[in-house]
Amino acid sequence: MPVPTSINYGQVASAYDNSRRVEPGVAAALVEGLRALGARSVLEIGAGTGNYTAALTAAGFSMTAIDRSPAMVEIGAQKTAGRWILSDASALPLRARSVDAIAGVNVLHHLPALHAALAEFRRVARAGAALQAVVRENLETLWYRHYFPEIDDALLPLHSTLGGLITAMFQAGFRRVAAAKIFYSGRSDLTFEAARTRPHLLFDPRFRASTSGFRRLDSAIIARGLTELERDLESGAFARIAALFDAAHADAADCVVITAH
Repeated sequence: MPVPTSINYGQVASAYDNSRRVEPGVAAALVEGLRALGARSVLEIGAGTGNYTAALTAAGFSMTAIDRSPAMVEIGAQKTAGRWILSDASALPLRARSVDAIAGVNVLHHLPALHAALAEFRRVARAGAALQAVVRENLETLWYRHYFPEIDDALLPLHSTLGGLITAMFQAGFRRVAAAKIFYSGRSDLTFEAARTRPHLLFDPRFRASTSGFRRLDSAIIARGLTELERDLESGAFARIAALFDAAHADAADCVVITAH
């Protein structure tokens, strides 16, 4: 069964770039990982509207981008010089060892069959993969859980632990796996995690609508949580509550970039 994203990417494609851009820390880690693999030709999985496709092209890689949303592919193909393919990641329409490496950003938790997709990555890539992912440890240390406790039920089942993801990559045939921890600046790519340092983003319905996490929550749950968050921001209590999560989050980070050989 497909993973329920709660976002129809065909519907949000036209406004996607209003909030989703390249996060410098993620891009730098991907470039470092791909260069460590000795990659020149790269297949980007779940490329969306091509923001990271363009960044990796600018870094000197020859890019092929794949996405399963026709609307995303149409926009991405207009924005970037790379080759675009409309397809699902679990059955890549490429020959074995036809690219040097796989890249991907915020895509693994959308894959309906992670193990099958990772095996496909290993099949088509000669050198390996550099993949950004939000793992369970990243989510478990966000202060959002204080105001929206139901978000655990909505998100945690979709996200592997870091250990589970690394194990899955070994099972798919990768031999060496390294993980780099990344923190979002909160200024560029306004993903779900970006509001950790900018709590007022959560009051913007456009921001919430662009994140699959908040789109999974009932409107009454969101309204209740926002009321509590507004109260604590006004009283000054928010800083104390956020601090209860910050130490653990400093160790977990916002996301990871996995480089696998």
